[in-house]
Amino acid sequence: MYLTKREAKIRQSRTFTTMKHFYLCLIPILFGLLLYCWSRRKLYKFSTQVQGPPTLPILGNGLKFLCKKEDILNVFIESLNPYPSPTRMWFGPRLVLFVKDPNQLQSILQSPKMTTKAFFYKFLEPFLGQGLFTASGPKYKIDKKNLQPLFSQKMITAYCQVFQKHANKLVAGMRMHVDGPEFDVLCHLNFTAFESSMDLLLEDKNKHSIDYKDVPQYVQRFYHIFFSRITKFWLHFDFIFKRTSYYKEQSKMKEMANTMIAEIMHTTVPQVIQKLIEGGNFSKKNTSMLEKLAELVVENPRDLSIEDCIDHLMTFMATSQDSQSSAVAFTCMMLGAYPHIQDKVVKELNEVINDKASVNLDDLSKLGYLDMCLKESMRLFPIAPFIFRDTTEEFQLGNLSIPENVTLTLSIFHAHRDPNFWEKPDEFYPEHFAPEVVAKRHPFAFLPFSAGPRRCIAQHYSYTYMKILLATILLNYEIECRFKAQDIKLIADISIRPQQGYMIKLKNRTN
Repeated sequence: MYLTKREAKIRQSRTFTTMKHFYLCLIPILFGLLLYCWSRRKLYKFSTQVQGPPTLPILGNGLKFLCKKEDILNVFIESLNPYPSPTRMWFGPRLVLFVKDPNQLQSILQSPKMTTKAFFYKFLEPFLGQGLFTASGPKYKIDKKNLQPLFSQKMITAYCQVFQKHANKLVAGMRMHVDGPEFDVLCHLNFTAFESSMDLLLEDKNKHSIDYKDVPQYVQRFYHIFFSRITKFWLHFDFIFKRTSYYKEQSKMKEMANTMIAEIMHTTVPQVIQKLIEGGNFSKKNTSMLEKLAELVVENPRDLSIEDCIDHLMTFMATSQDSQSSAVAFTCMMLGAYPHIQDKVVKELNEVINDKASVNLDDLSKLGYLDMCLKESMRLFPIAPFIFRDTTEEFQLGNLSIPENVTLTLSIFHAHRDPNFWEKPDEFYPEHFAPEVVAKRHPFAFLPFSAGPRRCIAQHYSYTYMKILLATILLNYEIECRFKAQDIKLIADISIRPQQGYMIKLKNRTN
């Protein structure tokens, strides 16, 4: 079909107009991109000073991590191993430095300039609010100072009775597995950790509106959603995330958690506060975490409100449940895999505990070999394999001047297996923590609870709880596990986990 001259001219005019509009739109876009790149020139220039794997334009190294969940940890390890610390990677427009050298870790963790959590910790806020795990800046410092008394030596001594009570319940609950097939011990440990936490706050959980037995699985599910948001970059955007099934599930869990904590904070705590005000005596010996928390609210009304406490309690329950349970489960696996080491632990237990019905704080200080085994397990399988911080100003790391808006990923996993500091880096070898060996090692080669200004304030609390559980389990059962340290295939979410589960067998212990 032939066009007349007039029709051809009209079509040509329309094409010209369309192209003109296109270029008029393209010019400001290109100009905006140029301005954006110019504003980030320090980042681009700095990145050329640091070694790292090859990157793609725009995407950076992101495509490498669009893999199966079980492969992500291995991809990280394989990507970092060939390069010195720090190692540079780009995830889209985000520059990330991976740090694994203990000297560099020390510089970062001890610096008051490097206390700001990475941007994606905000994804935890719907569940944990502005608790110690997610908060940064002045609020974190104030809250940490105010909450420190909850984990004092006096309070932990009082908690020991609760820990032993639930350790005994744990042992009774696991009796169904004696002489049976292997089972995943984590489900038992998760529920025990949650019950212990709740017992410090409520005397009778059955008289409240929430079915507390469902909470541990909700916590695990929330961690899965959090990890999915981190690893799927499109879920970083709220307007996309809020249109997914993840958001609906998260909202349901948030409502449940708020109801549970509100029952404590808006009913029980005000009653305790009123008694404290009427009694006017804040120096008495507190019998529970809840009473101590109520006292702190009364003493620090400007810094610690009941609403703040809701966030802190949710953080306490969620983080203690997962971290402590995982560490105890891994230790059970290792002791089951190495019977000669388990025998040494049990011999020490029998000598220290003797015929006593429970373990107290004085006993725990004498269980040196059990402590070594627990720490060795936490070395191989750290609770937090990576810690993430954002630079808010220029930071000097050795010869490098790191600009602001860089995410630093502190690889605790690599530090814990660095052959320069560990005789048998990939084996379960408790002698790594013999006192004379520890004294010679770099203090930042082992960081199970972080270090510096953001070190976990519940470290002593956690060690006490975990040792009481392990001691009680080992005094009652012989543990068997078919997986040596090198056989465990690890996967990562918010923590590190065995791909095959925390599988052990039990036999009654005969003395």
